[in-house]
Amino acid sequence: MVQLWRMRMLPSNVIPGHPDYDALAKVRDGVLALAGGGDHVHQAFPGAIRDAIDFVLDPVRTGRTELHQLDNVEKTFVGLKIEHYVRDFLGAPKGMRDLVIAGQDVDIKNTLDNSWMIPPETYADADPCLVITSKEQESTCWMGVMLARMDYLNAPNRDGKRGVKSDAVRNILWLVEGAPYPTSVWRDFDMGHFNRLRKVQPGTTRAADFFRSNIDKVVPREVVQALLHDQLDPLKRLRKNQGARGVLEPEGIALLSGSFGRKVLHALGRPEIPNDAFLAITARTEEDRQTLLSLNAISS
Repeated sequence: MVQLWRMRMLPSNVIPGHPDYDALAKVRDGVLALAGGGDHVHQAFPGAIRDAIDFVLDPVRTGRTELHQLDNVEKTFVGLKIEHYVRDFLGAPKGMRDLVIAGQDVDIKNTLDNSWMIPPETYADADPCLVITSKEQESTCWMGVMLARMDYLNAPNRDGKRGVKSDAVRNILWLVEGAPYPTSVWRDFDMGHFNRLRKVQPGTTRAADFFRSNIDKVVPREVVQALLHDQLDPLKRLRKNQGARGVLEPEGIALLSGSFGRKVLHALGRPEIPNDAFLAITARTEEDRQTLLSLNAISS
């Protein structure tokens, strides 16, 4: 079976004059009306993809950060979360299928690996489907509408479901086409080292080792929470007194937070970081070192 996420998504042939255009345009316009316009769809939908993937991975509790670490059942949960996010975002009621849009029952189908699988009750009458896919390595996503015509589908599997033929992708009317979604916050970190550190005790040593290994990398709050997953007060392990900041300062490493590090970053001419993020830095020059000393960001 052709894997959609490894192939180039084909451009749509669905324009006025295409046999499916009128039916699909009606569903598309219904989606856009519920969403408040195309701009709103492009703003909200990509973030929902990221949220759904991270919700199922659950890095804070499990330490898993990549889709290949999920089993097949868990991957279906990603699709279910996306379905829920889309339904809540549109505010569309649930009918005989997943959604009622423009007076029609519409199935939502998501895939991470293979073709969308269409059930018999949907292709029996060539009902419309809202199809969704994403490429995690490229952080791009698609959402479109298609009719479940038999001509577009492969032979049924044991459950009677049929996959969409690779060349039938041209019969999808795209609402979102190759849009970027937020990249994983974990992508810049050595996850092998990270998961080994999750077992290190005490938590302060663990935090100090992590930031010592990730100088000049912005560390989001959720990464700290996952690193210190077994601590009642994870952020306490980053403080100066009996925390990682106190361990790192004598080494010339300043551990800054977005909310309390602005003064230091400004003095060094460095960009600000988000309020809920953290950053370990060292002096690049002797002038930087003196600045850090004067601001009590490091110990002499």
